Amino acid sequence: MSGQLLELIIFAGIAFFIINKLIATLGSTSEEEQSSGKSIFKNKMQGMRDVTNSAKETASILRPKFSKAKKVNLNGLVVPGAEKEIMEGLSDVVEKLPNFSLDNFLKGAKSAFKMIIQAAAKKNDAELEELVDKRYIDHFKVISSSYGEYSEEQAKLTAQVSEVYTFGNNIFVKILFVGKNITNKIKDIHEEWTFTKSTLNSGPEWYLTNVDRPH
Repeated sequence: MSGQLLELIIFAGIAFFIINKLIATLGSTSEEEQSSGKSIFKNKMQGMRDVTNSAKETASILRPKFSKAKKVNLNGLVVPGAEKEIMEGLSDVVEKLPNFSLDNFLKGAKSAFKMIIQAAAKKNDAELEELVDKRYIDHFKVISSSYGEYSEEQAKLTAQVSEVYTFGNNIFVKILFVGKNITNKIKDIHEEWTFTKSTLNSGPEWYLTNVDRPH
């Protein structure tokens, strides 16, 4: 046997020994495991703790509920002929104040009308400042003396919305007040009062910002 052939046999034996050692150390994957799609990485991952919470069911996520806009019955609540414009304005208002109710607002406006007239008659500036916008209060005091005392027993006041609109962060609602013998100085009331609220204020406050007396 030549020396060159002997060297090849020795190197082959060394290579075979090294390969067996690597297989014993790292492990092997059988053909059966390969065909079944198993992996040593997958098996290890199954025993790891999920610290990202990614395994939680998506059903537990809270999602917003969207409901259809309710159709508002304007019958008797608005000035005849202004329904279309008021519905458009009301849509903008509801986007800013989802709980806004035209019916409830009219009831509150009638109460505010009475309170403002009574406060003006008593010259109760503190109460007027709670109900009238500070930028308008001086002008209102000028005309307030023309109302006189509010007539509790004879007052027959009706209120209807004549206009609703938004401008910037402010909401404006105009109310047409009509009635007879509302005060002891005015036999017939026919006035349009504008109430305003800032959407930046989360409270329920509305303020009188204008009084118009159509002729």
